[in-house]
Amino acid sequence: MEDNKSSRRDFLKKGSLVGIGLSATFTAACDQQQKTEKKESGILNDKSKKLMTLFNIKYPIFQAAPGGEDLAVAIANAGGMGAMGLGWLSPTEAYDTVVRMNQKTKGNYYANYVLHFGTNSLDKALEAGCKNIQFSWGLPNQEVVKKIRNAGAKWGIQVTSPLNAQKALELSPDFLICQGLEAGGHVQGTSYLKDVLSQIIEIAKDVPVLVAGGITDGHDIRNAIKSGAAGTVLGSRFIATKESDIHTHYKQRLVEAGENSTVYTNCFNKGWDAMHRVMRNNTFLNWEAAGGPLAGNKPGEKDIIANHPQRGNVERYATMPPIQGHTGNLDDMVMYAGTGVSKIDDIPSASELIERLWQEFENK
Repeated sequence: MEDNKSSRRDFLKKGSLVGIGLSATFTAACDQQQKTEKKESGILNDKSKKLMTLFNIKYPIFQAAPGGEDLAVAIANAGGMGAMGLGWLSPTEAYDTVVRMNQKTKGNYYANYVLHFGTNSLDKALEAGCKNIQFSWGLPNQEVVKKIRNAGAKWGIQVTSPLNAQKALELSPDFLICQGLEAGGHVQGTSYLKDVLSQIIEIAKDVPVLVAGGITDGHDIRNAIKSGAAGTVLGSRFIATKESDIHTHYKQRLVEAGENSTVYTNCFNKGWDAMHRVMRNNTFLNWEAAGGPLAGNKPGEKDIIANHPQRGNVERYATMPPIQGHTGNLDDMVMYAGTGVSKIDDIPSASELIERLWQEFENK
């Protein structure tokens, strides 16, 4: 995979040398166009400014929930919006997590709840002082919305279609996240962003809409904001950072990934039977070669392929990705990644990454 990236860099270098032979007139015109584009680049729209004010953040950059507490804190302290998945924690664990997060940040993080799995810890999270909640894979009921408002918290919903956005807006959320098929992990989206984003932004009117799916660098962020979005949500790019709780082997696989490394599939469905985007590996390839059979007929589905001292054994096709502490055949475990993974070339700190993203956004 690294050879492919080197080849692309060599190609660009050769292309630059060829460009020296262009006429002076044409070169001057290109230079002027680039200067004009640079002046137009990196301009925040009104919705971006509203979003940043709403959440007291320096940049319109949100984290997707995976990555762990240290990563969420680092992103928040670097001026972005951190994220924690509290839906799988007990009420006590969620309470303690929020207390720690509030001690370490200005409160600029959100708690994610996947509604397929309920909101068991929400009351304790709000009690502990969590001020931002985000829901995906469903719409919260009025009782849940009332709890959030009574606690003085803000909240948003992940949406995937114009009709879904209309239904969500009836609940008066503070923001929406439009997820496309480009996203890594479990993909609620059913359309590519180019086919739904503009419609959802129009429907949302003054409600800020963030973009999720394939966002990897500052140029992606700039393009999203130019399209009318308020900001972006990054998943794969953020888990390939020093503070992420993802296993170093998984991070390295993200760095090594090339074009077309991911696949949208239902292969890894032990624990959550939903569509997902992952990197191709032997588990997927052998399942695909067998014709994509259902549970009960998958190749090696009872195999124990890894172990974690706290989380126990990992069976083939499980939804658990490699995190710190896992040992075993990590390559055969699920590794979630979005379509922009080929642009991940290193494992920086979260603060270094955010600074770079913003420089790219401003076209420096």
